Amino acid sequence: MQTTERAPASGFDLVMYLVHDLPRARAFYEAVLELTVGEFETDGFVEYALPDGNTFALAVAPPGAHLKCGGVMFAVPDVALAVERVKANGGTYVMNYGGSICDSGWCLDPDGNPFGVHKRYAGR
Repeated sequence: MQTTERAPASGFDLVMYLVHDLPRARAFYEAVLELTVGEFETDGFVEYALPDGNTFALAVAPPGAHLKCGGVMFAVPDVALAVERVKANGGTYVMNYGGSICDSGWCLDPDGNPFGVHKRYAGR
């Protein structure tokens, strides 16, 4: 069914990762990124309100094959330090990527979801 009605996206409501072990995922992200729980939390879902107004969430994956998802990049003041925290908390460092405008470390959380820790250089 085609329609001529418009429904443009106005932005992101949140970025969410599906995980098998919510307590483990919470411990990882709360330790690595110093996240605090936002307004909504259940046995199978938790959201984190970020200082810039965005929201990151974790939810228990439905039964079956796990679909790795995402590509979120978290703004951090020090990429090397954030990568060390990732490794110290059970995550995996994959590679560094950067250039004239930024530095980033691509990582995997304990469920294998990819994410980055990212610092934009001044003036960018």
